[in-house]
Order: sequence, then C-alpha cells, then structure tokens
Amino acid sequence: MIARYSILLVSALALCLSDAFSPVTTSPRHRTNVMAVVDIDGETAFDNTISSAGSSLVVVDYSTTWCGPCKVIAPKFDELSEKYADAVFLKVIGDASPDASKLMKREGVRSVPSFHYFKNGEKVDVVNGANAEAIEAAITKHA
Repeated sequence: MIARYSILLVSALALCLSDAFSPVTTSPRHRTNVMAVVDIDGETAFDNTISSAGSSLVVVDYSTTWCGPCKVIAPKFDELSEKYADAVFLKVIGDASPDASKLMKREGVRSVPSFHYFKNGEKVDVVNGANAEAIEAAITKHA
C-alpha cells in the first residue's frame, strides 16, 4: 500500500518538474504577452511617460485602495493591457502617496475609477466608472 502511494507521489512530482522546466523557445506560438500596466506615483513620471509615448495611445487608470469598483475592474484592465500591447497602460493610485493624489487633482479626476486616454501628449477621451465595454471601446476608437 505504501509502495503504491510512493509511486503516485513520485509520478506527480515528475509531472510537476517536467512542466516547470519546459524548453525555452522563440516560436511565436509559445510567446506570451507580459502584462504592461505601469504604476505611476507622481507628476514627473506621468509627464515623462505621456511625452515619451508619442503617437501611441496611453490609457491611465485612476483608482484608490478603498474603491470597490476599482478592485473589480483591475483584472479587466490588466487583460486589456495584454490584448492591446501597442498601447501604454498606466495606473495611478490616488491614496498611495501625496504625489499621486496631487496628480489626480491636476488631471481633474473627481471620481474613481476613471480612465483617461492620451495621444500625442493630449487627452483625447475619458471614461468614468467600471464599465469594461466603454473602456475597451475608447481604446479601439483611439488606438
């Protein structure tokens, strides 16, 4: 009986290790997108990112740590960052630091979550609320 469980345990361990050490490949079918949401904590980092993005779309998620809808929409925002890899995705958490709070005030954020879209350094759209369809529609409109 113990031998049977030992064989099962060894088999399970071998299976886990074989998956953990799969061969490295550069084949497109084996590539995975890396989540590209960048946390921004102040005006300087924000301004530098917006200006360096050029004609690429920049999508900014303004949120707070206490906001329930912000927590609900966060995984969808992460998914969108993978789906639209040519866009730049930023997250500003307003209560994370005084500089982040100052940035949100400067950008006119009055409610969270709020999603602002920038292109060529200019704000081109705003979506307020945790509406995944509206957030993605604005991305496709401006991408």
